[in-house]
Amino acid sequence: MNLTEDLSQLVDQLEPIARPGGQGRALMVMGASRGAGASTVARELARLAARRSHRGVWLFDLDFANNSQAEAAHVRGQAYDARFGRDPFWTLSTDGQPARIVARESVVPNLFVTQLQARAGAVRQVGLSAAPAYWTAVRQSIDLAIVDAPGNSRAPLSLAGDMDGVILVADARLTRTDGVTARREAIEARGGTVAGIIVNRADASGSNPGLSSAA
Repeated sequence: MNLTEDLSQLVDQLEPIARPGGQGRALMVMGASRGAGASTVARELARLAARRSHRGVWLFDLDFANNSQAEAAHVRGQAYDARFGRDPFWTLSTDGQPARIVARESVVPNLFVTQLQARAGAVRQVGLSAAPAYWTAVRQSIDLAIVDAPGNSRAPLSLAGDMDGVILVADARLTRTDGVTARREAIEARGGTVAGIIVNRADASGSNPGLSSAA
């Protein structure tokens, strides 16, 4: 099996994408180590889920410096304010120039990807914090939010308790499991739940790829 097939099985487990009553879900995809491939997993999961979505899937790219997800997803057209009418989970410290987080639709229908909209160098610092009211508004508005959390930063851990689950992405080429264990403990310490572990690049290591349960 390959990554797309594994993620298709995960999307099948989310069917219907939104829960009964119209409440969407919020999931975080986080690398257990730097370069584990969490961004690729997040993007592919969002793409597959968008095919079955009615109200839309939003991919939140927390790599504000590069925002590579928007480029990879070929976003286009109208920019939508990503605040959903609430105080968001981010704060932007700027040099006085305007800056905001927006989302544009991908070439994949029903898939929206966030990006930082600001003049180059205007944003000095981005802060992340828990924002349960924000995520409640997100769930009421869309079917699925997928948060792409950079593996080289601990800042996204502050959002773990607001998520319906965190999917850890492990690099099969790394034989030690310390990183996975440490991330899981850090997530649980902040009130989050590890919903599963995806072993990425398993073909290169000679092992079998797959999604394992976190139970």
